[in-house]
Amino acid sequence: MLTKTIFYICVFFFQLLLSQANDLNSDKKIIFDTIKEIKLFHSPPEPLFIGRPFELSLVVEINESLLSSVLLFFKTNKMETYREITLHGESGLYNYKIDIKKFPGETIDYFFAVKTINGRIYGAPIDNDNNISPIKKIFIDPVQYFEQKKRLNQ
Repeated sequence: MLTKTIFYICVFFFQLLLSQANDLNSDKKIIFDTIKEIKLFHSPPEPLFIGRPFELSLVVEINESLLSSVLLFFKTNKMETYREITLHGESGLYNYKIDIKKFPGETIDYFFAVKTINGRIYGAPIDNDNNISPIKKIFIDPVQYFEQKKRLNQ
């Protein structure tokens, strides 16, 4: 009986040692490589409507033979962690259509990462200190948007 109790206690503490803490590295920033010759271009779509799918695009000026992967990371305000999506494209243009019905929320945060075959990682968008700076967009009601636009055009 005592060995069984000790065994369960050891298993419990072993699980605690190997578990991952969500906020362990929450204050650390992601820093990406930068080389002036490597260019990543993204223009956020405007506007993003509630309940309507939209497409996020990234243009990469890197020879495709040098790329290991092109990734999109996004999360809505109702998601706890970022979702990682591998992007597929051709001629340097990578797209992903997000169906907001599958990923509900009122806002979305996202950024891109490009990994080369030599292991370097480049991100977009980044700030002046090469830290990732996710884009945050708010979903708006299309009826209100077009009514407001109509009032402004009169």
